[in-house]
Amino acid sequence: MLWIEIIGYAASIFTAISLMMSKILKLRLINMIGSFTFVIYSLIINAYPVLAVNLFIFFINIYYLLKIIKSKDYFTVLHIQDKDSAFLQKFVNYYHEDIKKIFPAFHLQNLENTRILLILRNMIPVGIFASKPTAEGSLEIIIDYIIPDYRDFKNSIFLHTEEIKKYKQEGFETLVARTKNGIHRKYLLKMGYVQDPDNDILFRRKI
Repeated sequence: MLWIEIIGYAASIFTAISLMMSKILKLRLINMIGSFTFVIYSLIINAYPVLAVNLFIFFINIYYLLKIIKSKDYFTVLHIQDKDSAFLQKFVNYYHEDIKKIFPAFHLQNLENTRILLILRNMIPVGIFASKPTAEGSLEIIIDYIIPDYRDFKNSIFLHTEEIKKYKQEGFETLVARTKNGIHRKYLLKMGYVQDPDNDILFRRKI
């Protein structure tokens, strides 16, 4: 019957898509859906060997998904003293093409006289955040970049709720960001930034 074949094709498609995922959480989730769909398909056509294998895969995926969800990451920052830091230069050069997609005008020279934070997740360098004071007493964000494999908002939540809060003790009340990039705009809005009503590339967030 056609609907049975559709279930079989759907299971195959989910499984194939899961293998295209670079992030392990998405891979496990989609693969779990695929294996569960194969379980249903196998029951309908009485293919018990296929059922047994995919039921096993389904529970393996659940096990690792729970492990991922329950795991706690260790976040910290490394304060970079100046833009000429050898490590910072290597980091920026390595991710140069990806950085340009979000911050097309960015260059290491933009980090002159800025506060530079290297974001570490489980001691892995995953991003850079740089800001500088404005004449109005705010902090203007020069770059807020996270490498592709770690863009799950956990880094930014840590940065905004833990590290940047310290700037308030110095009298800073507001973060200012400017962007024309659609993906970055969505990120800013999700992180609680508010778009300026008179300037659609300007965003602000209370510290």
